[in-house]
Amino acid sequence: MPQGSIHINMATVSVAMAKKLTQLHADRGVGYVAAPVLGRIDVAAAGNLNILAAGKGQDLERIQHLLDLMGQKTWRYGEDPAQANVVKIAANFSIACAIGTMAETSALMRAYGIESQAFIDLLTQTLYPSPVYKGYGTMIAQERYSPAGFKLSLGLKDVGLALEAGEAQHLSLPLGSTLRDCHLEAIAQGDGLLDWAALGKAAARRGNID
Repeated sequence: MPQGSIHINMATVSVAMAKKLTQLHADRGVGYVAAPVLGRIDVAAAGNLNILAAGKGQDLERIQHLLDLMGQKTWRYGEDPAQANVVKIAANFSIACAIGTMAETSALMRAYGIESQAFIDLLTQTLYPSPVYKGYGTMIAQERYSPAGFKLSLGLKDVGLALEAGEAQHLSLPLGSTLRDCHLEAIAQGDGLLDWAALGKAAARRGNID
């Protein structure tokens, strides 16, 4: 790229990769902005993404009009691009925790003859009225894991990125270790290409719940 250009990286990458890319671009006189997003395919198509951005202030100002076309809001997290990637990794880790929680509690309901959807409705209308709980919870309750909007194998990748980021700061993430094992178990059973919500299928399988 010509000097003075700006590379906008919207991928979910590791903190180590973000730092490496930042230095490589700086060495060549090219601006570098990290701008990973929150939102599935339908949200992106509607231009309603939440964009997590970090980079030099002047670079962000130059490309803000492009981000405005894709997102409903740009959240800025400092001048170090890696900071945006840490936020994205943490957000995806939170989603993984939410899916894991709904997977296991839905299995618990089914083990006692309680309809999963009734329980998910309770959660999403009282304790957790959010798109993550409603969307993934309904998929788990309906056992609707295909077509995949976000593959379970990609969920494993993101949990791994969280563990890697924690390790780099000597920070233990015990929930992350448990979630990684749950993902690995599901993938070993052939569920890697199913939607991330298929953690619900894995949880039910551990209890031999039909």
